[in-house]
Amino acid sequence: MQSQSPTSSAAIEVWHAPAASDVPGPTESYCERLLLDEEKVRADRFRVASARHQHVVGRGMARALLSRGRCESREIDFRLLDHGKPIVQSPEAACRAFNVAHTKGLVLCGLGGREQWLGVDVEWIDRRTDPDLARRYFAPAEIQQLDATRNADEHRELFLKLWTLKEAFIKAIGTGLYTPLDQFAFEDAASEQPRLTLADPNLARGKVWRFESFVPRDGFVAAVAVGETETYTTNDSMLQLTAFEEWIAGQSESDRS
Repeated sequence: MQSQSPTSSAAIEVWHAPAASDVPGPTESYCERLLLDEEKVRADRFRVASARHQHVVGRGMARALLSRGRCESREIDFRLLDHGKPIVQSPEAACRAFNVAHTKGLVLCGLGGREQWLGVDVEWIDRRTDPDLARRYFAPAEIQQLDATRNADEHRELFLKLWTLKEAFIKAIGTGLYTPLDQFAFEDAASEQPRLTLADPNLARGKVWRFESFVPRDGFVAAVAVGETETYTTNDSMLQLTAFEEWIAGQSESDRS
């Protein structure tokens, strides 16, 4: 993969935040205050507390980060694409690529440029995995990589890397699981910068794609997919990782000063 330094205009911000399993914490409280009434109603439909917290943190993070320095968080209007991917509809100042992902205990929010296509995904590293799942849905080149692993732990780690890469890509192109997972594959998936191959070239959507696997926090594996019109020649990381709770603390300091 070809990637760009985080100091460049092509850098991707990835914010990460904890999500409670039961009793909501300060991150949930902060994010819920940013939600519109209809978003709170939607959140209350989740019967499992952890799922509700993940939803609240994800939507609250998106509002907070998309609006900073541009508009009020409540001014942001989202709309859904055909397969359910949310994008910013207005105001103009807040229109940029974003994507949210969550798993047990953690939520990510990725932010890119206006013209970029962006997808992120994250998994808890101790999540149970089914080896047969890969054989049913992954591309042959990926199955070969999994078969070459030396033990169960290595197999699980590679499976989760592949899964997050594939999820990030189909989220970036906005199709979700409507795109069969065996129509594209990642070579050298164990590396931080895997390479994409496509059985159907149309899946590229006319974009040049960059991918990166990373560890947002201990115990998690994540991936980002970025589609754009330019090709980059540096192998530096394209990511700028930031803990969202640190940003909340900074906002609290500003409010007290």
